[in-house]
Amino acid sequence: MSENSVADKTIKDLKSRLKSAVISRTELENEFSAQSALLTGFIGKLSQACKGTDILLDNKLANLRSTLKTATSFTDFEKDIKTISTLLRQYSLKNDKNRIEIHDQLSNSSTGLQKSKNFPKESRRQLQTLINKAEEGHASLIQYIPLMSEIIAFYESIIHSQIKLAVDQSQTTDTSKPVALDKINHVEVKAELESNTVAIQQEAPKELLGRFSSILNTLVISKKHKANVSKIKSSLHGQISNQNLMTECLNVFDFMIEDLEQERSRAKVFLSTISETLTSVQMSVTATIATSSESNDQHAAINLELTEKIKEVSIGINDAGSLTEMKVDVNDKIQQIAKTLQNKAELENSQNIELNEKLNSMSAKVEKLEQQSKIFEKRIQEVQAKSFQDALTKLANRASFDEFFAKELVRFHHKQFDLAITVIDLDDFKRINDTFGHTAGDKTLQVIADTLTKVMGNDVFISRYGGEEFVLIFKDVDKITVMNRLNMLRKKVASLPFTFKGTRVTITLSIGITLVQRDDIVHSAFERADTALYRAKHEGKNKVVYG
Repeated sequence: MSENSVADKTIKDLKSRLKSAVISRTELENEFSAQSALLTGFIGKLSQACKGTDILLDNKLANLRSTLKTATSFTDFEKDIKTISTLLRQYSLKNDKNRIEIHDQLSNSSTGLQKSKNFPKESRRQLQTLINKAEEGHASLIQYIPLMSEIIAFYESIIHSQIKLAVDQSQTTDTSKPVALDKINHVEVKAELESNTVAIQQEAPKELLGRFSSILNTLVISKKHKANVSKIKSSLHGQISNQNLMTECLNVFDFMIEDLEQERSRAKVFLSTISETLTSVQMSVTATIATSSESNDQHAAINLELTEKIKEVSIGINDAGSLTEMKVDVNDKIQQIAKTLQNKAELENSQNIELNEKLNSMSAKVEKLEQQSKIFEKRIQEVQAKSFQDALTKLANRASFDEFFAKELVRFHHKQFDLAITVIDLDDFKRINDTFGHTAGDKTLQVIADTLTKVMGNDVFISRYGGEEFVLIFKDVDKITVMNRLNMLRKKVASLPFTFKGTRVTITLSIGITLVQRDDIVHSAFERADTALYRAKHEGKNKVVYG
């Protein structure tokens, strides 16, 4: 009876050890699940960081995020990861398509310039060089495209002004040889004008210089070319020929293309790195899944073997003919069970080491990818911030105003509140540029921008709309309060001690304001404020008028 108690105690001890082994296995699985959850959570955040790159890629990433929330195993989203990896490789091809579209735009405008008959040989060669560079390959950023189109249109305006000057000169020197109107309309000049190069050597009109200077103020350029652009801006303040002006335009174009090429290279390297790292993580996850599946099979086999041996012990005890026979049989079975438990422990230890190595490897790869994504995300944020900032005054630019006012109108129509839009224009600003130069004009705009910020405070949205025009948005402020604050601003600006080349100059503002109405859209509200501004101009300037 005593020996039966020992056997029961031994069996109980074996069951306890088996239970401990099962608990250990459960803890290992829980640890694996927690680490897997951390990995899948990071993949979800990483997909959010990539949002906006491509519509199809966004959709696939959204599907992946949705799958991650409900997935029970890696197999559930393994297919999505493969698809996304393929899309990332395809996105590089999409960059090439964008390059072709921009190349076509440049080619069309450049071809129009080349058709001008009085186009100087030097500038023609420079233009051909520009076309060749474009054909070599370059990428594009959306915020550059409108600016590039504007500069191209500016080139064309220079050509037309040269032709007009040549035609006027021909009519002045030889009235007996008038230029046919139909040829002028088709930008064709008679054969005798083809040898006339006087126009291109003449001084460029101040209007064109001012326009080019404004374009340079809005240009987002890399630090590498800032000094060169500043030098070009300085050259615009003196006398410059049409030919030299065109040369400077082409130089700026070269800077832009070089910056675009560098940005394209950075984006391509980053996307390639993401693709390679995700592929590596995918392979590690697949290997881990396979190892986990194999491990489950091995543990199931060991558990089954232990269960069978424990049953054999029970059967042996019941079937034993004598106590001595039972003792020998139980000892034999216990040794077999102990060996099986030892094998199980060794297997678990080996698998745990292997799993930790794979998880550490995946963690290192994901950490590296996270660092790279943060760097690229920071660069994107910097570019986006610059694209919404006026380069000269550091205020919000027109694009930023359009986005901000559109959002506020949506809020207004959802739940009405006091929303006012103000348009401000510097009185007689052209006189400052013409008399004291564009540098004086630029400094004036910077001082006015600084004054607007200090007087209006942080509760008012302030933007430079273009040229010498500013737009302000007031929220939750009634009409009387807004009018008082604007009059205070008007008086403050009028009292500023501007001095140019020893001459004291007074700067004043004409201001138009309106409160947004229930049926207003963006354009109707702005036009009403703009109309009020022109009323202020006609009523003597230096006034605030409500519209």
